[in-house]
Amino acid sequence: MPESDLRRFLRRHFTAIDLLKVILSLASGYGIALLVEDTGIGVGILALSLLASSGAFAIDRLRLATEDEVSGALRETKEQVHTDLSALSGQVSTHLIRLRNQLDRHIDLVHAGVRFVPDSQDDEDDGSGYNVATEAVRKAGQRIYVVSDYSPPEGEGATLLDPPDSRSEYLEAIEDCLASHLSRNGPSATLSYHRLIQRPPEIYAEIARRSPLNGVELRREDMEGDQQAFEHLVRVMELARRAGANHRIDIQMRLIPFLPNCPSILLVDNTKLQFTIPTRIDQPGDRFALLGLHGVMVMEDRASGSQLCHHFENLFTRLKMKSLPIVRVQV
Repeated sequence: MPESDLRRFLRRHFTAIDLLKVILSLASGYGIALLVEDTGIGVGILALSLLASSGAFAIDRLRLATEDEVSGALRETKEQVHTDLSALSGQVSTHLIRLRNQLDRHIDLVHAGVRFVPDSQDDEDDGSGYNVATEAVRKAGQRIYVVSDYSPPEGEGATLLDPPDSRSEYLEAIEDCLASHLSRNGPSATLSYHRLIQRPPEIYAEIARRSPLNGVELRREDMEGDQQAFEHLVRVMELARRAGANHRIDIQMRLIPFLPNCPSILLVDNTKLQFTIPTRIDQPGDRFALLGLHGVMVMEDRASGSQLCHHFENLFTRLKMKSLPIVRVQV
């Protein structure tokens, strides 16, 4: 054992009381030896040794008692510190939960990003409104829900006689997304495409009158005023026929009476929500105006759909209860 370690060991385990015990032991032995030669001196030394020994052992017991008390006090202190730390930990956890809830409430105040995209830039109709819709549907992975534009027949209001190319690209992007999902290999989540098509009340009533209970056979004349949408329906219903029962895509095309003051709505997955803002295009001398697009209100739900998209999903569910399913399209 190194010298420093020996010194540390002796200092820790060999106290002054232990040294006194050694000296008293030697004195007791010397006193016993003197009893043979000089009884008086020997008895005196033994008596003194016994008295000193009693004092030493009393001090030693006091030291041991003190050590026990110190150990007990340390143990109690450790237990108290552990109790205090546990209580403090609970308080910190409660405070963190409170701060997290406050942060969530503040985040909810800015849960959505909103911007307006005009359909024309610098007085030119460049189709920017439909372009943002096209971009959204190309990234769809779960659902595409649409309340379609209301396009009445010619002579019954603002008519969509010459739809822009950008609208055609938007509809084709939906078809491409469905076809791509249908052709995937291996397991794949279902992509739902549900569209509610607004028609004038009298046309809707005529379609409902002639249709069986299980669904509607849509004719071309039923979509007068929006033949572009009719052609889109033909292609989409063909995709539904090809899909059969494989559940890769879920296509539901439905008719609903005209919804006054309802914009066209696009809901993509749990994050994207868009409203179109229609406008009338009036020309001098025209008896009836044309239907145009003023722009699109683009919203992004940053709360995983809980703040905006979920509510509009419920709206679609309620509107479906008032609609007629299209089961066939008469080309």
